[in-house]
Amino acid sequence: MRIITLLILFFTLTLTGCANNIANSAYSALMPTTPDVSLKDFRLIKMGLSEQTYRLRFYIKNPNAFPLPIQTLNYQLYVNNKSFAKGSNNQAVMIPALGDGYIETDVSSNIADVVEGWQQWLSLAKKTLDYRIVGDVGVSSYNVPLPFQYSDKIELMLTK
Repeated sequence: MRIITLLILFFTLTLTGCANNIANSAYSALMPTTPDVSLKDFRLIKMGLSEQTYRLRFYIKNPNAFPLPIQTLNYQLYVNNKSFAKGSNNQAVMIPALGDGYIETDVSSNIADVVEGWQQWLSLAKKTLDYRIVGDVGVSSYNVPLPFQYSDKIELMLTK
């Protein structure tokens, strides 16, 4: 009788362990991988003497095999290695599984704060800027923001 009880206990513990492993692997499969976030468009919308308004268009690529319901995008934008703009966007967007999408936001900043000297002003005249964005993406039903960082060059577009 003891042997039967031990066998039942052994099989019960084994099946419980397998069930936990299956549940954990299913849960981890739904934990999102951080999407790739880059700046695709940087437009000057309004120009003033001390402040300019820019429209930023972020490209978001979802590496996950399931849709990514983005609720927030928080970012810090650096231009020519200097802090340029900081912002947050609460525009909800659904990025399809293994797909991509865009989020647009307007920010105000002063380009004179990041451009010093003739060399950098000439760089601006060519309309190509070095940039780096650092931030995080908030995904609904996932309590931890997903951090991202990306750097590249982009053309400053002038809106007519």
